[in-house]
Amino acid sequence: MSDSAIRALGVPGATIRTPLVGRGRELRELEDALARALSNGEPQTVTLIGGPGIGKSRLLHEFVSRVSERERRVRIYRAACQESGSSFGPFSHILRARFGILEGADSASTRASFRAMVEEALGDRRVDEFVHYLGAFLGLDLEGSPFVQALEEDPAQAAVVGRAVLRRFLELDARDRPMVLAFEDLHWAHDDSLELLRYLTASLRGCPVLIVATARPELLARRADWLDSPSHTRLELSPLSPDDAAQLMLKLLDKTGDPPEELVDAAVEMAGGSPYLLQQMLRAFFDAGVLRVEQDANWSVALDKLDDAHLPLTVEDAISARIASLTAAERGLLEKAASMGGVFWLGALVALSREGQKPPELWGGHDTVVSEYEELLETLAERDYVLPLPDSSIPGEREYAFKHNLERETLYRLTNRSRMRTLHRRVGEWLEFHGEEDAEAQIEMLAQHFEEGGAPDRAARYYVSAGDRARARYANAKASEYYARGLELLGDADPRIRVEALHHYGDVLQLAGRNDEALGAFSDMLQMAWRLDLKAKGGAAHNRIGRLYRAVGHLDQAMRHLGTGHALFDADGDRRGQASSLDDIGKVHWMRGDYGSAERFMVKALELRRELEDKRSIALSQNNLGLVYQDSGRFEEAKRAFEEALLLRQEIGDRPGIAQTLNNLGTIHQDDGAHERAVEVYDEALRVAREVGDRMRQAVILTNLGESHYRLERPQQAIEVLGNAEALSSSLGDRILEGEILRGLAKAHMLVREFAKAREYISRSIELFESARAKPFLGVAQRTFGEIASAAGWGGDDHARAKEAFERSVALFTELGNDIELAHSLDSYAAFVEQTEGDDDPVKVHEVMQLRTRADAIRERLRAAEAYALPPLEGEATHPGASNPLDEA
Repeated sequence: MSDSAIRALGVPGATIRTPLVGRGRELRELEDALARALSNGEPQTVTLIGGPGIGKSRLLHEFVSRVSERERRVRIYRAACQESGSSFGPFSHILRARFGILEGADSASTRASFRAMVEEALGDRRVDEFVHYLGAFLGLDLEGSPFVQALEEDPAQAAVVGRAVLRRFLELDARDRPMVLAFEDLHWAHDDSLELLRYLTASLRGCPVLIVATARPELLARRADWLDSPSHTRLELSPLSPDDAAQLMLKLLDKTGDPPEELVDAAVEMAGGSPYLLQQMLRAFFDAGVLRVEQDANWSVALDKLDDAHLPLTVEDAISARIASLTAAERGLLEKAASMGGVFWLGALVALSREGQKPPELWGGHDTVVSEYEELLETLAERDYVLPLPDSSIPGEREYAFKHNLERETLYRLTNRSRMRTLHRRVGEWLEFHGEEDAEAQIEMLAQHFEEGGAPDRAARYYVSAGDRARARYANAKASEYYARGLELLGDADPRIRVEALHHYGDVLQLAGRNDEALGAFSDMLQMAWRLDLKAKGGAAHNRIGRLYRAVGHLDQAMRHLGTGHALFDADGDRRGQASSLDDIGKVHWMRGDYGSAERFMVKALELRRELEDKRSIALSQNNLGLVYQDSGRFEEAKRAFEEALLLRQEIGDRPGIAQTLNNLGTIHQDDGAHERAVEVYDEALRVAREVGDRMRQAVILTNLGESHYRLERPQQAIEVLGNAEALSSSLGDRILEGEILRGLAKAHMLVREFAKAREYISRSIELFESARAKPFLGVAQRTFGEIASAAGWGGDDHARAKEAFERSVALFTELGNDIELAHSLDSYAAFVEQTEGDDDPVKVHEVMQLRTRADAIRERLRAAEAYALPPLEGEATHPGASNPLDEA
């Protein structure tokens, strides 16, 4: 379509705004969702799902326009997601709009103004934590309180607190002035943005907020759980019906006066209900001369030219026609832009234009190509190809976006592969000098450009660097993707980078529960360390392998690797590594119930760490010693250690640590039989954990709290508390923690004689422990299954299954060498046989006697071993109170 024809449409900016037709039901659904949010004061979420060109953005625009006109008190903030965008780009855009902060602004006056607006919104001057964490989304460098500074030492906790702060700010900010948050093209969003938005939709409470998202169906392939919320509405946009499509075409042809039926029918038949295609039909009619602009700005129709019109049959045809209408200069510019992704920068276009050109003898910093490109971009914006953005992710650069991503994808696909490789490499080089050096999204972008540009070594280094940043914020799944790609591209090119990457890759794989893959990474690391005679790296590899074997219950293999690791650290003079090995070996002895040996190794580790003045490691050693004191019945010593730890954490303002230590003290009271006091301490720990947004710690505390209610014979309260813990843990991905919660629920239902539910929960618990290959936990769960069967009095096959569960529990703890749990299982098995198989059968009486005699012998041996334990130590301690990967060495 010619520029004059475009302008004749009478639309500012020369963009054809398609009238809204056939979306009345969907528009009412959006309005109803907003009405619910306003009347109930509770957040609502709506996701519009539909293919490209179906009218998602047009529907959202209409809804937003109506809200702006009718609900003046409602604030509206919109953000468009971009392919290869930054981690939290949409949230940064929305918060900048909320506070009126321009991209790149970080002056003292900006920071002061931002703080004042946060204080006003919250009605409180004590906003250090809010200012710090909200400012991080905006790229503002703001100094935090001592509490914030303590949190920043633990990126996982900082990330959790950051999203909790954003949630709480939105809740408080929206109570007086409701808001609509609109996210367009959510299928392009970074995983971090998706995860944060999913968190907000599930956790926002008590505020009139409507979240609206538009996305293609690919979003549901990426996130199958996206719609799993009772307040989340899915609106699927289907193609327009023939009648609605005809009505839309009549509106588009309004300037013809009385559009001929043949013209409308031709467009409707070809478009297949796509609003985008109907719009492109209009362009095709102008291009073919079927429509013409007259002197009075109305349109005349030449039906005799209709047969000559090249009408697009599909969206792909329409896009091809749009690309074909570009001049050589326009297409060349857009091909360069397409190499950058969904967004691009004028400065990068200028740099790409100089590829293969001879520089001037004297370069004064100016170039005529800048003004040429500015004019081209203005024309392309008028013709609906690109969109200038108000802010830029690169300070000082003018940023643009493709208006239709499908056009960018098609341009990219049609460009010569060799040319595109060169463009990618040059874009990467430009970004190295103009982008943010430490931003994870920027580093990932560099890696992708160099990979596509045929520079695998440079790409590998950037992928590994991106992995390091993702690992630092505990985004383990994302970090593992980066490391895997970086290692594949790196090959044997740089042994120094490779050995470090294998180390970190194995760590994130283990944290993600992918133990077999982690073992492969650490084995590769060990092979490299041996080949290059790197003793400290070899020690670290052996230690990591030992921890893996310990986690799945192979304690003998764990000891072999941990002992070898210690020997390598000793040979290298690495005292930090020696302490780590000693502590890990002590944990193996602890798992076996050999508390005297466990204490001796851990005390030696603690001495080394004190010499090194490493407070974090000292706390870890004290944590492990606290476990030993507690499990060996030395409650006063454990309690004293935990109380000293609490004082230390309060002194440095470590609120996540305070929650952890309070939980530890609760387990002491619980094990000592003071269950009411344990409940009080757990409640306090839970309050602190909720304040800092530590969901993992909340789940652990709730699990322990449920156990206390169970022991106080308050099963209904135990079921309620453990149900909350289960809801939390299911989103955390910790199979062992979730399995322990399910086991607790099974015991609580057993207490109220709801044996069917008890069986369901314990069966699910056993499945989780089996999938995680967590043998110590599996042994306890098998024992619980047998105890439930005993209480229920099951017979027949169920009775046989219960006996099998007890036998498996005994066999597992025998294999693991965990004597204390073995004694518990032998006692429970004896009680089961005595209760369900009678005490008048001499054979059964003898079996019961054998089981109890074996348990008594184990306890006597453990008591004798304890006589040789070292005297108690004083110092800091932490204790997780349940399996928790955050507390793992």
